[in-house]
Amino acid sequence: MDEGPAVQKARSAGVEAEPGAEHGHTSPASLANAAKQGQLVSQVFISHTGQDQHAKTFAASILKPFLERAGLKVFMDFTNLKPGCPWPAELKRAAAHSAVFVAVLSVNYTFRPWCMVELDLALHGDGRGPTAPVIIPVFYDSPDIIVKWEKIQEHWQANMPAEWQGQVDPRRWANNVVAMKEKYQNLRRRTEGAAKDEELQLAQLVVATAVQAVPKKVHIGADLVGYEQQEAQLLAGLALPDEKRHILWIHGPG
Repeated sequence: MDEGPAVQKARSAGVEAEPGAEHGHTSPASLANAAKQGQLVSQVFISHTGQDQHAKTFAASILKPFLERAGLKVFMDFTNLKPGCPWPAELKRAAAHSAVFVAVLSVNYTFRPWCMVELDLALHGDGRGPTAPVIIPVFYDSPDIIVKWEKIQEHWQANMPAEWQGQVDPRRWANNVVAMKEKYQNLRRRTEGAAKDEELQLAQLVVATAVQAVPKKVHIGADLVGYEQQEAQLLAGLALPDEKRHILWIHGPG
């Protein structure tokens, strides 16, 4: 199998991107159509747990600013959920309908109920239709520690919140975590503790994938006519090389 651009970038940066399926299962055309219809409530959803301080700091202080500097809108629970809002519904809607879902997987992630709900919605949706987020798993801690199917299943069999009992299958939650390792092109840290250089490289790799998945609007002046005259301005506005172009919407009064 040919390595995708994220894998090639990872190897050159010294951060390993594990082989597997591509980052998501929604085509750029589907994402663009959903965005046009206003179906995506945020562009990039970052799922993390505050129980692991280093991973939380990486998500909030490194990854989020990197994505925002790339021009992407970011959804995080502590910044987007305002006091008094119906936060469970807002959180579920954002997890299911974002263009990109980044799971920052750390030691306690699989034992936090809302992390597992977010991941389940990103993978399986809420009846959303044909579009689904591009999923980017980031193993902040070793997958050998995190991906324990029996341990996860047994934990939620015994500790499922009362309001979800009978509605959620602990085996599916365990399968979701396994999928992050085996079915998705994931990114991994290799250094114990917080290693700033490696965290910066991880953030750059997430951005490189996310910017390709989020539709971008470009405005050009109405005085230009013909594709040849507009091509350079379009590509400059998109900030993508020619081989990265997926979709162009060109419309006007005619």
